[in-house]
This record gives sequence, C-alpha cells and structure tokens, in this order.
Amino acid sequence: MLMLALGDSITYGYGASAPEKRFADRLRARFARQVRATLHIQAKPGWTARQLFKSLQDLPPCIVEEAEIVTLMIGGNDLLRSAPVLLTRRADLIQDIMRRSEEDVERLVEWCKRPHSTFGIATLYNPFPNFALAEEVTQEYNDRVRRIALRHGLVVVETYKAFRGHEPDYVEHYRSGQFRDLRLFRNPIHPTDEGHEALAKAFFRALQRARSKERARAARRRAAWRA
Repeated sequence: MLMLALGDSITYGYGASAPEKRFADRLRARFARQVRATLHIQAKPGWTARQLFKSLQDLPPCIVEEAEIVTLMIGGNDLLRSAPVLLTRRADLIQDIMRRSEEDVERLVEWCKRPHSTFGIATLYNPFPNFALAEEVTQEYNDRVRRIALRHGLVVVETYKAFRGHEPDYVEHYRSGQFRDLRLFRNPIHPTDEGHEALAKAFFRALQRARSKERARAARRRAAWRA
C-alpha cells in the first residue's frame, strides 16, 4: 500500500526529534501492522498551498494514481504570511484571504483525489490559543476545510480538537499562547514528539474508521450481487 503525505514543515517533520518520529512515518508504521505500507512525503518547510500544488507538477503521476491513502495538512504558512492583513481585523480583507485559501486547497484536492483513495484532510491546530484573532482565523479556515471535505467526500482529521488544551505539551517552544511569542528562531509553531504522536493518532483513527466503513459497504455490495 502506498501512502502519499502532502503538506508543509509539519508533514516534513519539523519539531520531531528523528525522522521516524514525524507524524507521517508514525502513521505509516501503524498501517504497516496490517499491510505492507510505503510512504512518499511531498512536503517542504515554508510551503503554502499554492507552492505545494506547483510541486505536484513534477511529481511522477504514478504516485498519485497508486496512492491508497492520501493525507493533506496545509495552510499554516498561508495564514502566517497574511498576518499583516489579518491583524488589521478588517472583515472584508480576512474573508478575501479565506476565500483564496479555500480555492487553493480545493485545487490540491481536485488534483490528487482518486476514487480508490482514502483522503484525509486535516484541520489546523492553533499554536496561539490565547490570542483571540488567531482563534477566530483558525476556526474560519477550518470551517472551510470541512466544507471542502464535504464537497469531495474526504475524511476530516480534527487535529484542532486533538491539540486543544494540550498546546504546552504538543507545541514546540510553547510560551504563553500569544501571537507576540513569535521569534526569528525557536518559534512556538511546530509539534513536539508528543504533538506528532497526537497527529498520527488523529489521522489513523479517522482514516481507519473510513476504510472500515468502505470495506463494509463493499462487502454488502458483493453480497447483493451474489443474491
């Protein structure tokens, strides 16, 4: 079974103490207990949704075509790069950023989704839970992710809920949970080893549940054909 993990620095593994501790590798290891599983990671630190999409143009088509499990966690850099505009708190500008982000993520989904694949799309956790604007923006973005999932039949992986209340343990270099904690170095953004484990658990539970339901539906269809 081929797994395709799409994303930015989090999927790439920032914050993990070793490559095998990043959430994508932990997720592959969980599925490998059931079936032989290989993993391709298409992720780079700093990538926005548009940059990730651009990178897919050079990805061998067979990887997308053969992937049985696809994971997508993207958008954090889109929001961080838009921070100067978001901090104006102008509703019209914020909605414009959200609309463009939704379009960029949906284009990724349309490029990578295949009928045979189980596609898990993650909501974003908020590394600044004590900053009201960050909470509002994260919730708005996540609502749009959920709508994309509904339109395309994707599995929603609620990493926001998995991290909520655990940020001091799950976010590397966590300080006060305020946006002012941003630094040039040691930013409180990426998951710790515990955070990567929480991501892996959230992805595995959601994907496993969806795959079990699909197997049950397939079994019912086969039984109906035999009847």
